[in-house]
Amino acid sequence: MKRLKSYRHTFKSCCIASAIQAITVNLAPLLFVSFQNSFSISLTELTALVTIMFLVQLSMDAVSAKIIDKIGYRTAVILSHAFAALGLIFMGTLPFIMPSYAGLVISTVVCAIGGGITEVVVSPVVEAIPEKRDGSMSLLHSCYCFGILAVVLICVAYFAIFDRDKWQYLPIALSIAPIINGFFFFFVPCSNLDEQRGESMSIRQLLKNKRFYLFFILILCAGASEQAISQWVSYFAEKGLNISKTTGDLVGLFSFAFLMGLGRLLYGLFGTKIKLAHIMPIVGAACVTCYIVIVACNLPIVSLIFCALCGLAVSIMWPAALDLSSRNISRGGTAMFALLALGGDVGCTLGPSIVGYVSDASSFGLRGGLAAASAFAIMFFIASLAIGKLKKSEDKLPLENNLD
Repeated sequence: MKRLKSYRHTFKSCCIASAIQAITVNLAPLLFVSFQNSFSISLTELTALVTIMFLVQLSMDAVSAKIIDKIGYRTAVILSHAFAALGLIFMGTLPFIMPSYAGLVISTVVCAIGGGITEVVVSPVVEAIPEKRDGSMSLLHSCYCFGILAVVLICVAYFAIFDRDKWQYLPIALSIAPIINGFFFFFVPCSNLDEQRGESMSIRQLLKNKRFYLFFILILCAGASEQAISQWVSYFAEKGLNISKTTGDLVGLFSFAFLMGLGRLLYGLFGTKIKLAHIMPIVGAACVTCYIVIVACNLPIVSLIFCALCGLAVSIMWPAALDLSSRNISRGGTAMFALLALGGDVGCTLGPSIVGYVSDASSFGLRGGLAAASAFAIMFFIASLAIGKLKKSEDKLPLENNLD
């Protein structure tokens, strides 16, 4: 196969990589009830799998910036796909040939390594595309949502055909996707942020930049608000609301991901007409409202509807945080994207972990856990107000006057 010359192929491959990351992150939660039925795993152990997933991604975020700059973007993306494929294969095999929970932990760790590398490298690959269109970052992250949609539909179709106790063949079949896309990435053009913007800032310089901390808090709360719902909505529907798995997955997680993807797609297409400083507090307030209704409402279908609407509320939180940071700290480079990925994954770890652990300890069950996680949506709202004031007060100054 000849080396491709168009950066359109690079963007498409990155979009597929984002969708594959969604599969590796969200497949296990869709199988939580199957894990319980097959291996008698407790809610605390299931929560630990979510925590392990994001802690490993956190570790990769923390160490991968310098490694990626040394080995190059292309090699890093290919490695991420290799780990993703191996993790999915392990998920369907290891629990049956060794102690079951240990097998699930190993597969979770391997998947998370792949997801962590993808998290750090794909955004700068897209950011480094010459003459990229406005909204590309949001379009990229909309593919994460469409990856969730794909894995939900695949799960629903699979379990409509096969028994629930045959779940192990599903992750093995899904491993084909990262294998194919990883191979495809050998042949697409791949630029580097340093080539586009000059030498990037060091981590030390970034940590001296006061603005950076606001973006870090913003993306942390975005990740927590998003994942607290997406990681638990399937379980919440089936166990907390006594709704069938198919209905829960379609009305809950599928609708959540669809509206989140739709919001990111619209932002990607029309984002240049939106003033982020004005819209961010609005989406933060909408997210807080959704959490309140989910927790307080006693009608299961209404709770599920607001789980779905929460997907629209959180849709632009993550890509907008990346967009704002890139516009305000143009020389941030790979280090900035790595640290922001670290912040996002701190949130992705804390959000669903707090839901699980508080639910296990609370007499209110999952409603209590989701109530605790709503604190992140409130913090996002406050941080977005602070960023709006920062932009107003400093708009007449050069954006990077205080970088060092």
